[in-house]
Amino acid sequence: MILASRLGRLVGPRLAALAVLFVTALSFTPAFAADRHVVPDIRGETQPQTRAGARLVRLPLTVHVATGADKVVFDLRRLNRAVWRANEALRASGIEVYVARVELLPEGFAAVRHRRDRRHLAKFAQPDGTVHVFLVGNLELGGSRRADRSVRGLHWRYRGLLGKMRNREYLIVSNDAPATTFVHELGHLFGLEHDTSHQNLMCSCRQGPRQIFTLDQGRRMRSGALAFVARQP
Repeated sequence: MILASRLGRLVGPRLAALAVLFVTALSFTPAFAADRHVVPDIRGETQPQTRAGARLVRLPLTVHVATGADKVVFDLRRLNRAVWRANEALRASGIEVYVARVELLPEGFAAVRHRRDRRHLAKFAQPDGTVHVFLVGNLELGGSRRADRSVRGLHWRYRGLLGKMRNREYLIVSNDAPATTFVHELGHLFGLEHDTSHQNLMCSCRQGPRQIFTLDQGRRMRSGALAFVARQP
């Protein structure tokens, strides 16, 4: 708070908030990062080790943080916890993500409720070699054919014909999402569908102290991550 106040007098409130967010995202280490709890293999498969000599696929994240009433609407400590949890689950597949940039969104995106909101977010997700992640206060799936329903995460991809929108895709995570939501949406980004096992990270009904990816899911995610890299400009 003191840092933000001092920076605010020098560079303005938005730049000060951005600086504090970036420092927080890069330096904060969640308390449970030292947890040595062994991931249980509920489905009878062991979590694979990264293949010897396999190239690590490192994907940078551009994190867009929503604001409202001159306040950031997402707790960045949740982001750090989610990134740590994602890398724990992705490590066996030879994939790693890291925060490269943190940007503040203009006001108006604290709550994302309709198709038009998701379409508007796409203008901030220009293909640039990074995975775009939007952190918002509230996320709902609303449209003309179904009632609004609250969700905690979403993988969005443009599927139309406009050339300027080609390859636009991003992830959204709400402030009340558990740490596994981010890696669940990364799974969709890398080509995975939903799973029905409560102990699988791709199940919307996932439960228990830890959830895992299967061996087959790990192979598919690695191929999907390499495909994501290949389609970047």
